[in-house]
Amino acid sequence: MNSVALAHLTEQAEKARTQAAQLLAEDRNNKEKIAQQLQMLQQYRHEYALQLQQQMRIGIQSTMLGTYRAFLASLDRAIAQAQEALAQNEERIAKSKQKWLEKQRRWQSFDLLQERQHTSIKQQRERAEQRQNDELSLTMYLRHRRKTT
Repeated sequence: MNSVALAHLTEQAEKARTQAAQLLAEDRNNKEKIAQQLQMLQQYRHEYALQLQQQMRIGIQSTMLGTYRAFLASLDRAIAQAQEALAQNEERIAKSKQKWLEKQRRWQSFDLLQERQHTSIKQQRERAEQRQNDELSLTMYLRHRRKTT
């Protein structure tokens, strides 16, 4: 494979790896946001349940009790939705991480090929230079020998 084509493939693989890394980072950021929302909902539900308990100790009207229970039920639904969103996001993260790892391996393969190609070219140049130096040395030796004979 010529060096231009390999360099192009390496560059494309690096771009794909970078995009996969960005998607993974976005998914992780979304997970943090969802986890924070879930924690906030759980804390709010806990506080609201404590308020209901306090109201029940001192006496509460039945309409107010119904309102509390309905609100707690809506908080429970919101918590369940947030938990489901968090689970889905964790699945997305696992897939994004796998995709990133694949892109990383592909880029590393091309990068290694490119490095080997550069090493091979460098060795070829060094051998050619050594041949030229050997030929020059031999030519100079032969000239010097002719002059002395």
